[in-house]
Amino acid sequence: MGQSQKLNIQPRSRSPLVHLAGIRKSFDGKTVIDNLNLTINNGEFLTLLGPSGCGKTTVLRLIAGLENVDSGRIHLEDHDITHVPAENRHVNTVFQSYALFPHMTVFENVAFGLRMQKTPAAEITPRVMDALKDGAAGGVCPAQTAPALRRPAAARGHRPRGGQQTASAAAR
Repeated sequence: MGQSQKLNIQPRSRSPLVHLAGIRKSFDGKTVIDNLNLTINNGEFLTLLGPSGCGKTTVLRLIAGLENVDSGRIHLEDHDITHVPAENRHVNTVFQSYALFPHMTVFENVAFGLRMQKTPAAEITPRVMDALKDGAAGGVCPAQTAPALRRPAAARGHRPRGGQQTASAAAR
């Protein structure tokens, strides 16, 4: 029998993995993050703690590219990713509800898996529309929701209703 093995052990270097420098973010004229400087080194485990509304989720959304900084820089390893779109960052995000990407439209959310599978472009629109009108996906009727299909899933004031979110997630 002999030796035990430790699996998934990473060497603990102190090289910066994520570095935020002078981050500032406001919503509707209210500053929620002001001059945040944070370095997360390779191998570290970090917990963000604070009261509701203090900016914890905003920091995660900024790192993922789901929100844009007002000022400051975001580095992932040695790369400045401040202005890199979310889909081009190598950052994984697990959303709290419905597994929808909030920066994408309903249409883009449903099409995402097809694009990742390299489905031909000509097939994507009909398949997305079929999935959205399919009763198994909650019966979202494209004729009634066409404008909503092109708005970001988390657009302020235009968030799809709970049933539409569920149907969109199921269609995806």
